Amino acid sequence: MFDLRLDRRWSADVDAVASIRYAVRSYAYEAGAGRELVDDVALAVTEAATNAVVHAKAATISILGMREDHSLHFEVADDGSGMTPVPRLEHVGLGLPIIARLADELRIGDTVMGGTLVVMRFRLTS
Repeated sequence: MFDLRLDRRWSADVDAVASIRYAVRSYAYEAGAGRELVDDVALAVTEAATNAVVHAKAATISILGMREDHSLHFEVADDGSGMTPVPRLEHVGLGLPIIARLADELRIGDTVMGGTLVVMRFRLTS
């Protein structure tokens, strides 16, 4: 039984995104993901965290990662105001479609405190 979990909180600023990416990559690798899946998980979780910084104007971002059976489960929660749309700019608005393409499951909702919760599941392949 794999019981190692990633459960951390960061300040929601651009400088934290690299640290989040590193922590998620390390966790996914330790949880048994192959290189390609590690890359996909890191990109998807980083996109969700970036949305919290850019759109939600959050103060903190919490990342929960755990292995469940044959999959990795990640939750990205923030304490912001939700994802407020920004004016349409070139290369803006690709985060959620990227996450949806990479994750086997994706759910987006509100946290109890009114922020955003992004839940992703990635199947581990043998």
